[in-house]
Parts: sequence; structure tokens; C-alpha cells
Amino acid sequence: MTTRPPPPRLIPRLVRFRDAPFYLGMDRNRFNREVRPCLTRIPIGRQGLAFDRLELDAWVEDYKSRNGRPAARRIKPWDE
Repeated sequence: MTTRPPPPRLIPRLVRFRDAPFYLGMDRNRFNREVRPCLTRIPIGRQGLAFDRLELDAWVEDYKSRNGRPAARRIKPWDE
């Protein structure tokens, strides 16, 4: 009997408002102040709110391009 590999896990396209700050690794206040104004709000049901994961990822890429720095190159004596 052969066993089938498990089906691939689906990554949700929409990230709920309560999960979006965690997805980006920041607190809710910073998310509301810096990120949320840049995103499209997607209502879910009566009270639910979500954001497009691809928009969240694009925000990170933009933020990284404006604020990121490459890692410092360290020269170690054993690298010579």
C-alpha cells in the first residue's frame, strides 16, 4: 500500500485585521498608524475586515527598500 503525500497547504489570500499586525511582526498601533492607511480594506460579513496578503507583502518590500540596510560585512581572521 502506498501512502499519498499530504495535500499542499493553502496560504490564505486574505489576512484578517486581527492577524495582520502579527503577519508583519509589529504591534497593532504601529500597523494602524503606518500600514493600514496604505491598504485596501476588504469587508468580510457584517463586521469582519481583511487585507490582501499580497498588498501586505508589497508594503513590506517598499518599506524595506526605503529603510533597510545590508548586513555589515565582518572580516574574521579565519576567513583569510
